[in-house]
Amino acid sequence: MKKNLLFTGIETILFIIILYVLVVNYKLAATSQLGISFDGATVVLSTFFVILAAYLFGVFSGFVYSMVLGARYKDQIEFYARKNEKLAQQNEIDTDDKEALQRKIATLEIALNNALKNKD
Repeated sequence: MKKNLLFTGIETILFIIILYVLVVNYKLAATSQLGISFDGATVVLSTFFVILAAYLFGVFSGFVYSMVLGARYKDQIEFYARKNEKLAQQNEIDTDDKEALQRKIATLEIALNNALKNKD
């Protein structure tokens, strides 16, 4: 749980930084450009577009990766969820048995004390 919160915090901070860089570079888009050459033809892209495309690619690939891992480990996740549920039920049964034994012991102690008092 703490690990998920840490990753969520880091993700949020990175998102804010990327958003800030995008906003700052949007105003500089005319002067800050990236040129890519393909067989003599040059494509000029603004830095804003390149950063936005890289961010969206990262978000999309992370989503796809998590979906693939989720599908891959779905059986294991369900197995451990059932195992955890069975252990929780067994723990509850053990606790109930322990309480019943404690009540029986208390009853026997009272009966023993009464028997010893009546003997004298």
